[in-house]
Formats: sequence, structure tokens, C-alpha cells
Amino acid sequence: MSTEDFAERMGVSRSTLARLERGDSGISIGNLAAALQALGELDRLRELVNPARDDAGLLLSGQTIPQRIRRTRRYPHVPSAAGRRDESAW
Repeated sequence: MSTEDFAERMGVSRSTLARLERGDSGISIGNLAAALQALGELDRLRELVNPARDDAGLLLSGQTIPQRIRRTRRYPHVPSAAGRRDESAW
């Protein structure tokens, strides 16, 4: 298939297809999906966006997790003002 035919099946210009082939970061995910669909490989997009398979993303997210999680202190229950008796009335 020629690049002209492929770009037409994708619904983009040949220059957009050339940018996609070069790995231009300005190409939208929609254009990538259109290319995969034109090739009959749209299911591969699921693999690409699967967070469990993103080694770099998993490494970066692991670095942002706090090393130690501190528990909040539990204070004894303090009754509300509505539940207290007025001691001056005794």
C-alpha cells in the first residue's frame, strides 16, 4: 500500500503520516489509533496504554509513593456539648 493510500485510509495528510512515522510527539493518539485501525491492529493500542505494562510509568510511580505512612493518632472520645449536663445547676 502506498503512503498516499495509507494516509487516505487514516483520514490524514501525507505529511501527518510522515510525522507519525518519525515519531513526532505532536501527533495525537487519535492519529495513532487511525493508523492502527487502517492496519487492522487496533487491539495493539490496548497494549500500548495498559498501565501494568508501562515499566517507566511504574518506576516513576513507585518513586512518588511515600516511604513511610504515618497513622493519625486516635484521641479518646470527647462528648459533645449537647450531651453534657450543666454542672452549675446542681
